Amino acid sequence: FDGSDDYISIADSDSLSFGNGSSDSAFTISAWVKMDDASSFMIASKGQYNTANGEYLFLCNGSDKLSLELYDESLSSTYELSASSSALTSYEGEWIHVACTYSGVGGTSANAGIKLYLNGSQTSVNLGGGGSYVAMENLGADFIIGARRGSGNVYADGSIANVAIYSDAKTQSQIQDIMFSSYSTLTSA
Repeated sequence: FDGSDDYISIADSDSLSFGNGSSDSAFTISAWVKMDDASSFMIASKGQYNTANGEYLFLCNGSDKLSLELYDESLSSTYELSASSSALTSYEGEWIHVACTYSGVGGTSANAGIKLYLNGSQTSVNLGGGGSYVAMENLGADFIIGARRGSGNVYADGSIANVAIYSDAKTQSQIQDIMFSSYSTLTSA
């Protein structure tokens, strides 16, 4: 991904949505990344916030922190997020494994159901949000790897490999199995 126009798009599917407007369900996203620039490094997204199609975004944000954002598009400016306490700039130029899990708890404390992992270890996080979040909605956006598409496109600058999305919140030991490619030991949480 060259940071200016590269991305992978996967057609919308109900299996890539984890909310129905009144409740959320659990999910996990994992990937190997090598960030040439950690700032606003888009890993995986479904829709874009405040555009009537946003569902979630997994990224290294503008402050170089690993983050998962959940969007409730039934109300404007409504979201829940969890971001790592530490910036990832020291990892620029090297392969690292990142993962996020969400328990599906929903509501205005949905961010408390998010866990972030770096190289198989859970990271300390800061929680945030806005509006009165209820749940994500099942909207029509494609699942995008390496970008946030829409108004104000943002693209990853670096490499992304072995992206996986699961319909449950994996445990730390399962995240480590994914990281070390022991896929045969994975079971539903």
